[in-house]
Amino acid sequence: MQHFIEVQVAAADRLFQAMLDDHKERMGDLQLWAEMNAGLVRKLEERDKEIERLRAEINALKAGEAL
Repeated sequence: MQHFIEVQVAAADRLFQAMLDDHKERMGDLQLWAEMNAGLVRKLEERDKEIERLRAEINALKAGEAL
């Protein structure tokens, strides 16, 4: 009976370690994905500001030509 319990505890430890490793890998992937998305959103915001600036510059130039 003692041997059976030792085998079960060892199996439970291996399963726990496998689940822990899987969790760490998934969380690492999730963190990487979140950082990548944050970077892309930042780039989109920069792009939108640049578009807004260029449109304002074009409008200013058009207004200057109309005079």
